[in-house]
Amino acid sequence: MNQSSELTDIDVVICTYRSRGDVAAALRSCAASGIPESQITIVDNGSDDGTADLVEEQFPSVRLLRLKRNLGFAAANNLAAKDLGGESLLLLNPDAVLVDDAIEVMLRALADDPHRGAISPRIDRPDGSLDAACRRTFPSPLIAFWRLAGLSRLRPASTRFGAYNLTHLPVDQETEIDSGSGACLLIRRRVWDQLGGFDTGYFMYGEDLDLCWRIHQLGFTVWYEPSARVVHRKGQSSRQDALPMLVAFHRSMWRFYRIHYLRGGNALWSPLVALAILLRLGWLLLLNAVRRSPTVSP
Repeated sequence: MNQSSELTDIDVVICTYRSRGDVAAALRSCAASGIPESQITIVDNGSDDGTADLVEEQFPSVRLLRLKRNLGFAAANNLAAKDLGGESLLLLNPDAVLVDDAIEVMLRALADDPHRGAISPRIDRPDGSLDAACRRTFPSPLIAFWRLAGLSRLRPASTRFGAYNLTHLPVDQETEIDSGSGACLLIRRRVWDQLGGFDTGYFMYGEDLDLCWRIHQLGFTVWYEPSARVVHRKGQSSRQDALPMLVAFHRSMWRFYRIHYLRGGNALWSPLVALAILLRLGWLLLLNAVRRSPTVSP
């Protein structure tokens, strides 16, 4: 593939943690997209499985940051992106693979409208099903209730009950959304800099929702571009530390609610929201106790 001028102005950041089995495929997909290794940064969160060694040996031109301990997804990405100078920043998970010309499609979508602060591609699971996190509505107390109560699964075609993951819309419909997923998100660099990157109060999970919330507060939009495709083997790192990741996930849920919704009339919901989060955590802890392969999601 001939490298387009846009590809010279993009930086890729991949945050790894015990990702030795996945990260090579992610890096090869970047190379197949025309992105040189010199524009890719791997920030390794203190992996003990040889992830950083593999990157150093097989991809010597990739910028590699070895952290001595796990700083969390948000803080590690902020550190990696700090000194990069491209006009756009692609955040990519180590278990995500870019398909065909996904990068160029996302870059064109970003260039098409100066009010777009970020582009979220269509993210599929290996079995072809949609990773629903790639197009989301912000979880207001009511929307979160529909989801936690299971009504979003029972009535996915409902504009009310399916609002969180926009399951009432066709998968291939491009649209403005509230939030994409940190598994693969293209961000306008000046927007990232204005926001100061992720809120490092989120150790893992929720930081992408919070970032997109603040993108909208700046007056920019987030765009779902389904013609750009990514395949995501979701949860490969978190399964290795399922218990602390479960706690981190639910702590992030509460943090997002507390920062963005704990005011006015929404404050009246806070006891119910806190109870729902605790009940969900307890239920998943029970499920994982009998599962062969613990997960963070049901």
